[in-house]
Amino acid sequence: MKTFLRTAIAASVLMSADDAFAAPRTAVLEVQNVSCVTCAPIVKRTLARLTGVVQVTVIEHGGVATATVTFDDDKVAAEALSQATTDAGYPSSVKEVRSATADSTGGTAQAR
Repeated sequence: MKTFLRTAIAASVLMSADDAFAAPRTAVLEVQNVSCVTCAPIVKRTLARLTGVVQVTVIEHGGVATATVTFDDDKVAAEALSQATTDAGYPSSVKEVRSATADSTGGTAQAR
């Protein structure tokens, strides 16, 4: 029984350690066709519904919006964020992806 308990504890520690390695990222998307009062909320809701998305901010300016999305890159890729808005009728492209921890340090990485 003690061996089983030790094994179970070790397994749970290893599984929770997996979550510690998840890399939170922030993506900046340029979203097209955001031309009415309901468009930005639709874009935000579309992105927020994706598994792994933690936070979404959408700012509209002249028919184009900038969506800033914090997400878990173990659960969703930046390209999937862009595809989701495109499928909803708002074509987008990933302009930048950075580590969410880099937000406080200022480090960035450009999207490919």
